[in-house]
Amino acid sequence: MKTEISSSVVKQFGIDAGASVVGIAVASDFTLAADGFKHSDVLEGCCSVIVLGVPFPPEALEMNLPEYTALRNAALTKMTDIAKVVAKKITKESGHKAKAISASGGKTVDGKLYGHISLKHAAELAGIGVVARNYLLTSPEHGNLLWLSAVLTDAELIPDEKLQFNICENCNKCVEVCPSGALDNPELFGRKECGKFFVIENKKLVIKCFKCRSVCPYRFGKSAS
Repeated sequence: MKTEISSSVVKQFGIDAGASVVGIAVASDFTLAADGFKHSDVLEGCCSVIVLGVPFPPEALEMNLPEYTALRNAALTKMTDIAKVVAKKITKESGHKAKAISASGGKTVDGKLYGHISLKHAAELAGIGVVARNYLLTSPEHGNLLWLSAVLTDAELIPDEKLQFNICENCNKCVEVCPSGALDNPELFGRKECGKFFVIENKKLVIKCFKCRSVCPYRFGKSAS
């Protein structure tokens, strides 16, 4: 039997599970999602998308590539675990369906791995931040250091307002520093070129570049820019 559950209660579930930020979007706002990656493709009857975030420590951008990769992979595991806890809590407390969305992984299309949904665009719709010119989710408080996961649910929750956060004005630093040219044309952005810097070594993902993240004036948030 389903019972009503509020947005504030769900957000507290996220904080209790270890998230630093929690935002909520309505599934009907995701009209631009491609077929196969819509929220109803993952959870039938999905009404709300709960986005969870935890920031990297700022010193991550000073790390060498192996250290950065290890920290990044640990963050993805943590975010996935948080989403699982929140999904289970929603179902237990209200009877509503809830499905955790992994911070990594998803499904393979034409040899490329995609997430089940776009977490960065979900976070933008949930009022956590905006997708910047470097195609990274950027928030006023945490810059582009937030790592994300999500929970889909058929519970109807009150969504958060989208942020009015203007960045990238008269700035082209990420485009200029990108070694693959992946950011030259935002209309044609894809992971094909950028993917050359994400390689498998000894059966583990190793990141070879995060220049677009580290060069951004808003990497640590609006107050630190």
